[in-house]
Amino acid sequence: MKLKYLLAAILFILTANVYAQNGRQISGVVKDSTGTTLPGASVKLLTGKDSVTVATDGNGRFTFSAVTVNQFSLVIYSIGYEGLKRKYNLAPGNTDAELAPIILKSESRTLNQVNIVDVNAVKIKEDTVEYNAAAYKVRQGAVVEDAIKKMPGLDVDKDGNITAQGKSVSKVRLNGKDYMAGDVTSLTRNLPADLVQSVQVVDDYGDQANITGIKSGDPQKVLNINIRKDKNYGYFGQGTLGGGRDAIPQVDGTKEGGRYIASTNIFSFSGDRQIAVSGNLNNTNTNLFNFGGGGPGGGRRGGGPPGLFGGNTNGITTARSLGFNYRDSWGKKITVYGSYSFADNTVNTITSSLQNNISLQFPSTNTSNSVEKDENINHRVNFNLEYKPDTVNYIKFSPTFSYGGVHTNETATSLLTSNADTTSFYNLALLSHSSAPNFGGGLLYNHRFNSHGRNFSVFITGGSTTSNYYQNPVYDYLAGKANAPVNQMINTDSRTDSVGASFSYIEPIGKQSYLELNYNYHNAHTTADKLTDTLTDAGQSNRYDLLSNDYNFNFITNRVGLNFRYIDKKYNYTLGVAAVPSVLEGSSSISAPTHVSTFNFSPVARFIYNFSRTQAITINYTGSPMSPTYAELQPVVDYSSASYPVQGNPNLSPQYNNTFSLRYNKFDFASGNVFFSNLNFTQTNNKIVANTVTFPRNYTDPKLAGTILTQYTNASGYYSASAFYLYAKPWQKRKYTLFINGNISYNNNISYISNIDSVNFDETTQKNIAKNLVLTQGARFRVDITDIIDAEANASYSINHSNNSISQANVNNNFRTITLGLNGKNYLWKDWTLSYDYTKTIYQGYTGATNPNILNTYVERRFLKSNVGTLRFSVFDVFNENTGFTSTQTAYSISQSNVNRLGRYYLLTFTLRLQKFAGQPPRGPGGPGGFRGPGGGRPPGEPD
Repeated sequence: MKLKYLLAAILFILTANVYAQNGRQISGVVKDSTGTTLPGASVKLLTGKDSVTVATDGNGRFTFSAVTVNQFSLVIYSIGYEGLKRKYNLAPGNTDAELAPIILKSESRTLNQVNIVDVNAVKIKEDTVEYNAAAYKVRQGAVVEDAIKKMPGLDVDKDGNITAQGKSVSKVRLNGKDYMAGDVTSLTRNLPADLVQSVQVVDDYGDQANITGIKSGDPQKVLNINIRKDKNYGYFGQGTLGGGRDAIPQVDGTKEGGRYIASTNIFSFSGDRQIAVSGNLNNTNTNLFNFGGGGPGGGRRGGGPPGLFGGNTNGITTARSLGFNYRDSWGKKITVYGSYSFADNTVNTITSSLQNNISLQFPSTNTSNSVEKDENINHRVNFNLEYKPDTVNYIKFSPTFSYGGVHTNETATSLLTSNADTTSFYNLALLSHSSAPNFGGGLLYNHRFNSHGRNFSVFITGGSTTSNYYQNPVYDYLAGKANAPVNQMINTDSRTDSVGASFSYIEPIGKQSYLELNYNYHNAHTTADKLTDTLTDAGQSNRYDLLSNDYNFNFITNRVGLNFRYIDKKYNYTLGVAAVPSVLEGSSSISAPTHVSTFNFSPVARFIYNFSRTQAITINYTGSPMSPTYAELQPVVDYSSASYPVQGNPNLSPQYNNTFSLRYNKFDFASGNVFFSNLNFTQTNNKIVANTVTFPRNYTDPKLAGTILTQYTNASGYYSASAFYLYAKPWQKRKYTLFINGNISYNNNISYISNIDSVNFDETTQKNIAKNLVLTQGARFRVDITDIIDAEANASYSINHSNNSISQANVNNNFRTITLGLNGKNYLWKDWTLSYDYTKTIYQGYTGATNPNILNTYVERRFLKSNVGTLRFSVFDVFNENTGFTSTQTAYSISQSNVNRLGRYYLLTFTLRLQKFAGQPPRGPGGPGGFRGPGGGRPPGEPD
């Protein structure tokens, strides 16, 4: 009997040794929903009837040694978090396994007991501020824009434009990838808020900088919206139909008539595959996309979901838009994403403007009125392919195409007076159309040599932009001088071909330090043919050689830099130097060739200090050259505007901008207080400035007599500074929040003011320094009580003041605007909503300005199963006082304008929303759970 026990003991030891030799190590990490690791969490491994329990270390990590089974379960507990049980099924073998991070959700009861306020609301990283969407609750069916409005540091205007910490957000991404070519409102005003996990504001320096970590230049603000993991599979569809009518005839002169809107938005998610389709047809100024543009009406947009108002944009717009967005993974190594956007918009605009022109002897005032109709066609295609053949190589290819076309009909009246005498008085009829196809692309390759940081990357870009622009200005001179030809036909055909390459090599010289050698090359070649014909009274077309020209120019820049980067847990910095030679050369059919070479030596400095996970400061300096534009170089006089001809200067030098910025952000976990601030300063060498020449009415050249000619030259002394701050203090778990914010900008503008004497025609030139200050101080108070009220009261005071070294009598240079507002939603009887948006604007210093009261309101009723149907009755501009006043101050003029906007109308809409989502696809016979792998599901809440 003893021998049997002895043999059994020996067999057990041998078996244990075999298991110990053949088992594998299982490791992982436990985090909370913000990504913070959880030390001290209990992790139990279950294998049949056996179990082993360990605790996570200071970094939240756990390890099980010699695990011999392929199927097991983990049970995880941590104080203040909900417990979690997860099943795993590993592939056979003895290979050590690193499990995907395990995310625990906060336990609401524990949070209530210790009274912690929104501990996960904001997270501050080096170049990213992340907002937890769950901390900003909105009504079921709301879009993500409604949640963004509640996030401190983010401001959303009535047209959907977003500013982050005082800077405009220029691009939007969905799960880290561009959406609809980055068009912001196409996502923020259509994506349901309940699909969103987090909203990130990123200072983006470009793909190459994101890979290498060496960041310089001026970043763009990018909004990245991350989808909840439990919404990775499913669909969302929304359709709206609505109709109504105007209360009175609109300001554009159209008769009282109907208003209509029809739109659809469809989102389909299946893991890595994402498909979105959006369409909109309306005449309520709610444009789906913003294509930018510089032509008449090209940059106007309303944006907005069905039933929201876009009437705060200038003019009255009929919009027809369609967009498609696609993202997917083609196998394990290729990711693709891209979009197509189309818009066909018609904009009717009525503008009244008053411009005071600064002059040494002949100060003048220009009063003008115009009626304009713009028909805009835009197409935009973007595609991206990312290829990761292995762990050390990365390739990204990004071709693009866009097309913009504008057809314009305009009638205008212009009166230019000087010293109470009429200089010119005419009517203008303008017909113009333009087309601008644009092809481009980029190819990025990155190779990581080893895990120590040695890296090489190259980024190659190329593109071709063509612009065909036809203008037919016809003048009817009523009094004063007749300057420009009565009937001109101006054809300007230009093409710019560009190519660029950027190389970066990083060599580690220590555990925390690196050297980077970089080289950048860019060459832009522009050809422009300008042909001007005049039409005689007999209807004959004559070529006007003095107003025609073929002009070509090249702008070539090289940049060679050496940077040192040091990375520590608390801080990191980059110090470097760069040599930037550039060449600008041009040739013309009517003038001698030009060749201008410049050399700039620029330091590079970037310092980041992380006081904690919620407090950081960033200091950055960079320098960059900028080429003159075609209009600034073209030596031929352009008389498309009779009173304001323009003549370029082919001998201009490129300007060079030196930019310094400082940013400080802080978030307090305990109180929820948020503070954001930034400071920017730019000094420019060889600033390209205007030289305005005022000609007397008796000047010998009749085309210039009585006009103000704009020419260009380089000047020193220009600089600008701006600062922004925001402080937000919440109470009662964000039921109440106070926001205090301010903006200030100061520009030391430079120009030259010239006058031609009316006796001897001698020219006198004097430098004008125009100091312009724009100051805005605002405050907001929010009330957010779920399913009861979501409201905000706000007030702001803005000053726009300028001071010119050349004093000008009887010219107003001080404009003030006071804005008071109240907007929100009251939720009544569970399924009823009353929305209101009231703004009182008080204009001071504007000639003829009114102080409008703007009230937009609607009543909404949700119904059908799960509230998928919504019926809404809206009234826009209840008091019919919608007007728009703006002021612009430069170094040579001060102007103010009043533009028509959409007036009072009524609208009744019906919206149907359908959605179905899950965190993982339907599972097979393997049952619930399962380790992520081929055929395995993705547990809810598990990150990619």
